[in-house]
Amino acid sequence: MNLQWTRRLTGLALVGALTMGCPSPSIYGTARTIPRGTTQHTLAVEMIGAAGSGSSAAIPNLPTYQLRLGLADNVDLGIRLSNLSLPGVDVKINFVRGAFDLSIVPGVQAIYAAIGDRGGGILYANLPLVLGFNLSRSFSLIATPGIAYGSAFDQRSRTSSGSSTSYSTYSGSGVIPRLGAGANIRINNTFALQPEFTAYYNVDNSAAIFTFGLGFLFGAQPDFSDIQ
Repeated sequence: MNLQWTRRLTGLALVGALTMGCPSPSIYGTARTIPRGTTQHTLAVEMIGAAGSGSSAAIPNLPTYQLRLGLADNVDLGIRLSNLSLPGVDVKINFVRGAFDLSIVPGVQAIYAAIGDRGGGILYANLPLVLGFNLSRSFSLIATPGIAYGSAFDQRSRTSSGSSTSYSTYSGSGVIPRLGAGANIRINNTFALQPEFTAYYNVDNSAAIFTFGLGFLFGAQPDFSDIQ
């Protein structure tokens, strides 16, 4: 499996190519879904970094916005704009509720952008398993192990003699492991904070992309009235 696409993402992170957008893999929420018929708005400030081959770097990124819609008692829908540039959608399905919550959140983020004679695109499919450890009605620890699939391509045109135009193209794709951790701090029934760290790792070239964010969650919050 060709995993060289992470080199492209590493390059994007290091040079700050925000016009292309970078995936935001953090979930900014609990394993428990919000109630049916309710909405939640999240704004997260983020940093993105890369590490590998004996070097590392991190840069601040544009904020991420997320809208969640409660579709059923154990299902909600997320619509996001990662770094205010990369659109995405996910569905949270909550299987287990109690002192320990369990859910999955399959989702996808994708973008294509072109500047002058150069264009490129990123597709990021994400499948985290969300584990929620509810220590009280107002505080939960979150873990998000899982897998992701990434695909990226970079295309540059060049004009040869005469009027003809040819293209040089890079492309790569692969499945990679991901792992995240965070804490959901519920200030009241309509506001919560969630610091979260998420990383995905390329085993082939020992390179990692990671994000750290602080989410501000407004509106409906999951119901934790069953927690003593």
